[in-house]
Amino acid sequence: MLFQMAPKKEIPAGSVKVPRNLLIFSQLVLCVITINVTLLPCDSDVNSTTVDCSNIPLIYVPRITSTNVISINISYTGIQRVRSQDFLDIPNLQTLNMMGNCPLPYQRISKHDSCDVKISENALASLDNLQYLNVSGNSLTSIPHLPRSLIVLDLKSNQIFNISEPLKTPHLQELLLANNCFYANPCNHSARISEEVFKQLTQLKTLDLAQNNLTAVPKGLPASLEFLDLRLNTITEILKGAFANLTSLRHLNLAWNCQRCDHTSRPCFPCPQNKPLQLNPLSFDVKNSSITYLSLRGNSLTTIPEGLFRPLNNLKELDLSDNFLSYPIRNGTFFTDLTHLTSINFFYNNEPLHTFSNMTLSPYITSMSNLQELKLSGNFFRSFLSDSLCLLSEFKLLKRLELRMNFIDYFNFTALRQMPSLVYIDLSQNMLNLSQCWVYPSCESLSEQGCQSQNLYKYEYNEPALTLLSQDISSGRDMMESNQLRMPEMLEKKEFRFKFLEDFITEFCSNRLTLDLSQNDIVYLNDSLFIGMENVSCLDLSLNYMNLPLKGKQFTRLKKMIVLNLSHNRLDLYYKDAFMDIKNTLRVLDLSNNQFYFKMEGMGHHLEFLSNLKMLEVLSLANNAIGMRIDKELNSDSLKYLYFNGNKLFIMWESDNNRYTRFFQNLTSLLLLDISKNKLKNIPFDVLCSLPRSIQYLNISQNKLHLFPWRNISALSNLTHLDLSQNSMYFLPYIGVEFPDQFNFLDLSHNKLKAIPQDFFSKAKSLQYLFLSYNQIKELSRQFFPTPFKNGSALKYLTLHGNPFRCDCETSWFAEYLVTTPVQIPYLTTSVRCQYPESKLGKNIWSIDQRSCQDIYGSVPFLVCSFFTVVLTLLPLLKHLYGWDLWYCLHVFWAGIKGYSKLPDNDSKHRYDAFVVFNTINLAMRDWVYKELLVHLECEGPRRFCLCLEERDWIPGLSCIENLHNAVHNSVKTVFVLSSSVTNHETVNGVTRQAFFMVQQRLLDEKVDVAVLVLLDEMFPKLKYLQLRKRLCRKSVLSWPKNPHAQPIFWNQLRMALKSDNLRFYDNNMSESFN
Repeated sequence: MLFQMAPKKEIPAGSVKVPRNLLIFSQLVLCVITINVTLLPCDSDVNSTTVDCSNIPLIYVPRITSTNVISINISYTGIQRVRSQDFLDIPNLQTLNMMGNCPLPYQRISKHDSCDVKISENALASLDNLQYLNVSGNSLTSIPHLPRSLIVLDLKSNQIFNISEPLKTPHLQELLLANNCFYANPCNHSARISEEVFKQLTQLKTLDLAQNNLTAVPKGLPASLEFLDLRLNTITEILKGAFANLTSLRHLNLAWNCQRCDHTSRPCFPCPQNKPLQLNPLSFDVKNSSITYLSLRGNSLTTIPEGLFRPLNNLKELDLSDNFLSYPIRNGTFFTDLTHLTSINFFYNNEPLHTFSNMTLSPYITSMSNLQELKLSGNFFRSFLSDSLCLLSEFKLLKRLELRMNFIDYFNFTALRQMPSLVYIDLSQNMLNLSQCWVYPSCESLSEQGCQSQNLYKYEYNEPALTLLSQDISSGRDMMESNQLRMPEMLEKKEFRFKFLEDFITEFCSNRLTLDLSQNDIVYLNDSLFIGMENVSCLDLSLNYMNLPLKGKQFTRLKKMIVLNLSHNRLDLYYKDAFMDIKNTLRVLDLSNNQFYFKMEGMGHHLEFLSNLKMLEVLSLANNAIGMRIDKELNSDSLKYLYFNGNKLFIMWESDNNRYTRFFQNLTSLLLLDISKNKLKNIPFDVLCSLPRSIQYLNISQNKLHLFPWRNISALSNLTHLDLSQNSMYFLPYIGVEFPDQFNFLDLSHNKLKAIPQDFFSKAKSLQYLFLSYNQIKELSRQFFPTPFKNGSALKYLTLHGNPFRCDCETSWFAEYLVTTPVQIPYLTTSVRCQYPESKLGKNIWSIDQRSCQDIYGSVPFLVCSFFTVVLTLLPLLKHLYGWDLWYCLHVFWAGIKGYSKLPDNDSKHRYDAFVVFNTINLAMRDWVYKELLVHLECEGPRRFCLCLEERDWIPGLSCIENLHNAVHNSVKTVFVLSSSVTNHETVNGVTRQAFFMVQQRLLDEKVDVAVLVLLDEMFPKLKYLQLRKRLCRKSVLSWPKNPHAQPIFWNQLRMALKSDNLRFYDNNMSESFN
């Protein structure tokens, strides 16, 4: 797969102004793409079939050449031009996402920001396999030419106000045109879609026309439609038979056309004169209607026309919320036409400025015999009449009943016994206090189970009347966060998540009766208050005004209690008998945010009740400010999940306080421990060793840790997950840490780490998920690369974004690592950015051009090669011009350092150093031998040679041949002095010739070359032997120089020839081995 550099083009006026650095960056990215084959600068999947370039600043569509790519995402890139050639080399493209490149004017950061996305008419026509096209949020004013293969077309949030020409997409099944014309994207008229457009869309199933300022239901809609969304338009009337031909329609949304504006939070547009949506009794008259979902929400309806729902035989869900149907709910007859309905929503149908004393349901409501979900929240009434409760008891399939935010202060819970199918009742955000008895005649004369005549305010202790203080109720999101473990960014996969408290509530309360009484006015708890709640398994009493000690016997009637939420109250947990009456059933207990008593100075606290709860598995003590004067240890054999975040362990684990060292040790079955948000600066070594061995998940995030006892982590032999994020750790130890065998998850994000030591992870053999994002890591040393990053490790997931990486040639290898590693690294192309040097600030790590780094590092080899080239070129030239002088200086210098030495011991058997053979008849030669040769070799110089001469050293009386034999064999070398100026024109005489033969015989017998030739004349005859000798051993053939200044060199050469072995001077190219 290759990305190619797109040619530059001038951007027309009016387009988005992109900074110069972004232009350079986008082109650099394309260069990197060309270099790297396995990993694109955009994110891609393992098979390189999906390319994700979203959120990367680009100017043009990266030109991709591949037959494997089937999906491309270029959303939020700022691309303003899509040219006709951009997708030519991706013939198999099936999905194209290009949304958000030019937001609508009201969505832009600055009013002065301008953009103009243009898609060439033929840019998409060549994509014969394209099935999904999303170009929403581009402010397009027209639809480009589309391929016939298209199945899904998303044009939401553009400025397409008129579609008159057919789309020529016969296979199109989904057409999304929402938000093209509304108050924030005005078009000053209704969006228009020609009937001809719909005629050719014979397979269209989904049509979204929400927020398009439509004033009527479009005509000519395809009969194949299954989903039609017309919400948030300005439709004032639904005519008779408006959907008569839509026999396949299943989902119809007509919400917010004539909007109710008395409690809206957004700009509201009611119909003229605040009239409701006009519905004809035959508006939904469809033969064999398939509609299963209908929404008439927010249409200011005050009545339901008779027979409106009669044709809807398959209707299952009906949304009538945000209307004015309080009276039809009480006396309407339209319920008789909803016999197949399973869910009906009457949220916020209250009469403005009016609260009913009781809720009366229409007697016809029981016609909905299949009803499973009834939502009556926000209708503002104080109580249910017994008749209405009896009507509810007739719903044998009813599972969910929502009565939230109704100002209810009385409710007969005994009626719940008559609704055995109920699994969820929401009475939150009301005014229930459970302190008075409201006796109703029951549906089956169950008055004996009403309240008893006791004073429900009477308790075993006498306290002055309490002044109920207003509570600072945080938002639902904050409350949830208090009971959750903080997770790193972008962790949405299930394997990354710790279990939140809400997960357990969902798990244990599934298909069990759940009662939500949160945010009411409950002050006291008494066994009699729970009459009628005997079957409740999950009870939420959070965010009430309970200010009392729990001494037991408050929950005696709740024999099936599994989950109990008492968070955000003022409970005193001092007594050991707390929750004793539900000890054998309670499995999840939320006591978070009950810090009132724990903050009282000097007051002691006990949590001994935990040892009595034999079935308790999940406990939250979060945000209770627990820090002192509490039990030294928590004891429980059943507890598996403990949320202790938001307390004061930094006090309990102070360096001079070992009282709470074993605080968690006796929780022998504990699997998860959350001690985040405890302001811890360090964790004592013995504390970590005292934690239960059974712990698998340990969360210590959002503290102030500078140090962590890594050496003691091996004590937690079952630990698999450790979260140390959002602390203040500066470094990690340089030694290998003994991680547990099953340890696979470590979160070190949001710390201040500057480096990752090589050996730190050397023993983390099973580590799979490592989070290092948002630290101070500038580089990862190639020489000391941490073990988990190397290929072959178990690591699967690694986060590095948010670090101030240094981007230069020394760290360019890191980009190569990112290409080759099989580890998944999220946000690699969007958030892994350079911080240093300043010229690379804010740029993607891919901005390092490795080719330029190769040029920089290649300069060293270039200089070396250049140096050797110059040297090898100059040496022959210098040798030719100054070779003799340099050689002489070198040898003189070497001789001065080394000096001379005697010949080797193997030559000691010879009597003479050399036998000098010359023609004694030649007077000139005779004179040269006795006056020059003998003087310089025997009388002068640091080395005196012993020479053998015919006239001086031969023994008288022996024959000539015997003396000649002895002279040749008793001498180390034989020196032949030759001259051409002899009598009778003979070059050599007989003695010289015989001596030469003997020397040659020694060469054959003894394998030694002892001949040294001295030529006294320059014009010596060109004998073949002499020429061969010069080529074979040039240093054994010497010529007497005529220049007197050169004569010292001659004598030095002669001395070297006499004391050296001739075989060492042989030319290797001309000689053969004598061995």
